[in-house]
Amino acid sequence: MKRFQALCTLLACCALLAVCGLSFAACRGEEALSGSMTLVLDDPATAEADAVFAVPLAGFTSADTAADVLDALAAEGKLCYEGSRGAYGLMLTAVGVIEEGKDAQGNPAKYDRYILRQDAAAGVYLYLYTSVEADAADYEGMTYAEYGGQTLAESMAGIGAMTIEDGAVVYITTIVYGG
Repeated sequence: MKRFQALCTLLACCALLAVCGLSFAACRGEEALSGSMTLVLDDPATAEADAVFAVPLAGFTSADTAADVLDALAAEGKLCYEGSRGAYGLMLTAVGVIEEGKDAQGNPAKYDRYILRQDAAAGVYLYLYTSVEADAADYEGMTYAEYGGQTLAESMAGIGAMTIEDGAVVYITTIVYGG
């Protein structure tokens, strides 16, 4: 009987913790997302976008960012990236796709194929554009990118702060500073 009471107490505590967790998430304004977004990797030296990911947003919340989408795609073995995390969040220095091929012995293997890579010596940096109005820059002289019939604005947010929502397009390319 004491075992049954202990089990009931444990289950009641677990239920209470779950309710508190959901309440805490609701207090922070997190909402479960639905629909999908698009992540594009585009080397300006090529005619077409080099990689396009249609990302279902089930499992993401309004508190998640485009960096969380990168992490999820990397965990699924679809995308690779390099960068560092600092005071301003994730600073991307390279991004690409995971491809299947063969190793030196002819066995099936996966490898990273980077599409975009920063080259600070040449003034080449990764650059972000977005369709999400809340993240779009708004200043004279800003640049735009075209994708899928949409005009995308420079993102004023870094990848770690970019909003994800149904229909969003996050477009990653390179820009050259200096000359």
